[in-house]
Amino acid sequence: MVMNYEIIIFTPISALLIGFVFFTILKKRKRSAKSIYKLIDDLEKKYIY
Repeated sequence: MVMNYEIIIFTPISALLIGFVFFTILKKRKRSAKSIYKLIDDLEKKYIY
């Protein structure tokens, strides 16, 4: 009975933690891609125009 109680408590907590970490990594990755495009755009403006 005690073992089932621990599984019921810790499974949603661990799933929520994994989801939060995954979401944070995705958000950082998106931001870095946007900054790379901005950097390329700035370099094009500087050297081409």
